[in-house]
Amino acid sequence: MINLGSNQRLSAPVAPVVSCKVVGVGGAGLRLLDALGDCPAELVAMHTDAQALMQSSAPRKLQIGRRLTRGLGSGGDPKAGESAALEQAEEIRAECQDAQIVMVCSGLGGGTGSGAASVVCREAAEAGALVLAAVTLPFSGEGEKRRAHAEEALSRLGSHCAAVLCFENNRLGEVAGPEAPLAEAIPAANTMLVTAVDAVLRLLSLPSLLHVGLDEIISLFRDTAGRCQFGHGVGQGEDRAISAVEQALQSPMLERGATLARSGNVLVHVSGDASLRFDEMQQILQEVSRRTDPSGQVFLGVAVDPSVTDEVRVSILASLHASAEPATGAIADGEEVLEPDLMGIKSAASSEKRVDRRSRTDQEEQVELPLDQAVKGRFKDLVPTLVEGQDLDIPTYIRMRLPLK
Repeated sequence: MINLGSNQRLSAPVAPVVSCKVVGVGGAGLRLLDALGDCPAELVAMHTDAQALMQSSAPRKLQIGRRLTRGLGSGGDPKAGESAALEQAEEIRAECQDAQIVMVCSGLGGGTGSGAASVVCREAAEAGALVLAAVTLPFSGEGEKRRAHAEEALSRLGSHCAAVLCFENNRLGEVAGPEAPLAEAIPAANTMLVTAVDAVLRLLSLPSLLHVGLDEIISLFRDTAGRCQFGHGVGQGEDRAISAVEQALQSPMLERGATLARSGNVLVHVSGDASLRFDEMQQILQEVSRRTDPSGQVFLGVAVDPSVTDEVRVSILASLHASAEPATGAIADGEEVLEPDLMGIKSAASSEKRVDRRSRTDQEEQVELPLDQAVKGRFKDLVPTLVEGQDLDIPTYIRMRLPLK
């Protein structure tokens, strides 16, 4: 079903009434604020590192954990990052007090971002704002510990945010190409996240022909996992509408459009100059709706952007069903999984071996071993190594009669 939002027909643009703040938390959050530049929102930088905070271009800055970290970073410890934010909880809430929407940007896996971002989101929500988040997840090669920190932080964010835009660094190759130099790939990924944040801000701030209200944004993510995916495209020339929507659907975050089929609700926002035509809007809707789950809703917003000429921009936000995307590493009860392959080496036998997850959850009783006997198997005929009457060939825990725990 297509929902045209608050208005059922195109009318004169509605002036924006939404006040927004973008809060960058930690090093990655501050870098994103610097890349945003001129945007229709107030930028606020929060960090434990005083030096990094001073170098930020954000007009408003808040140093967290002033007593705890004494102006240094959190040392990659999420608990230190969380404690730092709790130390300045009242100041964080006061910073978010007058905003209708707060978007928190951070990189997960480290200390300040992983620990402090959820505290900032909670304080913003308690201040009465609708809270969104835009975060990055670490490379898989950065280690299980960093990945676990990121997943735990992502889970906490979901309890305080209406929606979380999440970009995995492992998808850098899809953004810039697998053979792209790292110096090009990393800025390309950062550009994608900046584009997502900027598109959401424009959606909320541009004068609207078809308005998307806060109530509709809340409805978009109600009864979902809180996770959402994003795509953005820009088209020019004769086929600008089709070009823009196809570019948006090809976004790696939308998995080349496949995400829409398992999405609960989809928000499509179209912006352009005063020459934007009704048939162009219909073309965009048709391309999106034919890929969308029929049981979901498509919310439509249309805005006039006086800063562009002969250009159409399409932004797509897709909320995921609660069961559509389990947390990374989570395995459903009873699901069969292949045992992990270490260092890429796998024997023919191990490739066929499967493990039932249910068998691991059952409580197994330890069998008591007959410690009075020491069975040596094929070594029974060898001369024993005796020292002070003890046979050192027998394992220590058997000789000493130590129970195993």
